[in-house]
Amino acid sequence: MGRGVLGANRRGFALLGPLVLALAFSCAPAEAQSDYAPSSFRAEFWAESQPVSGSGDPWPVPPEERARRIQEEAAWVYSGMIWGFEFSYTPYDKVRRIDERFELTSLGSIRADDERLSFGPAKVKDEETRAFVAYRPLPAEEARVESYSGEPWRSSQGIGRADYILGWKGHRASYEDGLREAVRELLRLIEPNKPRLVRGRVVFERVPPLALDGGFYTCQVRVRVEVSEIQRYEVY
Repeated sequence: MGRGVLGANRRGFALLGPLVLALAFSCAPAEAQSDYAPSSFRAEFWAESQPVSGSGDPWPVPPEERARRIQEEAAWVYSGMIWGFEFSYTPYDKVRRIDERFELTSLGSIRADDERLSFGPAKVKDEETRAFVAYRPLPAEEARVESYSGEPWRSSQGIGRADYILGWKGHRASYEDGLREAVRELLRLIEPNKPRLVRGRVVFERVPPLALDGGFYTCQVRVRVEVSEIQRYEVY
């Protein structure tokens, strides 16, 4: 099995084109994580070759599409660590007949083809492609992440779940459900009475590990949360 080019940086991928990138995912051998260049952000991401597919999606998923999905997911998660999301949360209230509602708005994004994203060799096993993806943050981005370590930011965590039937889209749905759970858990600690509406910001504290468990994409999410507004029912 010949050596692939996944150790090259993102600029190299852009020059080589999607065909070579696909071959790299097909042929590259596994290497230890310590072989990667130092980076503040580095984690393993994965994509399936035979997930549940929606209408028009390729199946089985070819190597170049698996590569694209890994790039896109890593860029989205790292963006959630640097800039995070604004959230609006309405807790479920049976007595008042109010459904739970959780909305997220991204506050910044890394392009999936950003040259500061770099990839380690892929490992293909049991219909999955896995690869470490690193990102070199700018000094201003590092400072932003560091700012989340103090007040008014609070730590929380939650387990996110999304049905396997969602296919690849279930990865992000699981992350977003984990963010919802983490926000809800924090509110249980700081707000004794169920609020009408809560707004704030939430960022990933680390890359959430994602796995397929019992028909669900499941992830353990650790976050930092800034609550900016709590609307209580007695105000109305």
